[in-house]
Amino acid sequence: MHMRVLAGVALMTLSGCAVFWPGQGGTSRSWFSPSQDRVDVVDPGARIYAANCAGCHGARGLGDGALGADLPVTPPDLTGLTLANGGIFPAEQVMETIHGYPGKFHRGSMPEFASELGGPVVEWRAPSGEVIMTPRGLLDVVAHVEGLQADG
Repeated sequence: MHMRVLAGVALMTLSGCAVFWPGQGGTSRSWFSPSQDRVDVVDPGARIYAANCAGCHGARGLGDGALGADLPVTPPDLTGLTLANGGIFPAEQVMETIHGYPGKFHRGSMPEFASELGGPVVEWRAPSGEVIMTPRGLLDVVAHVEGLQADG
């Protein structure tokens, strides 16, 4: 009997916290709106970032990843992008930098990630108003980078 009551309390507690899970509840991102049917508990952008970015930029985006010291150019601190852009997260520039230009030399020493971010594409509205078909994985990782921004 006690186990059943405890299980019920745990379920009610977890369901009440659902608005705090990634992909649930509201978002302050004006450039990215995940679909309403998304119920991922693990942030897909965090997974992509951990696999492809953290080695150089560090887990918290501070530019202190283990591989960064061996590069000819120190990886930038990603946490100040919004502050450096007048308080607006530069989503379009971050997407260009991460995605690269498939089939062309990527500027700087950062690799191009177009092939890793393949898969389903969704509509993304650029600040210019243009609708661009964009890989979902790219939007996910850019949303994660936005979440790393320092409070100004």
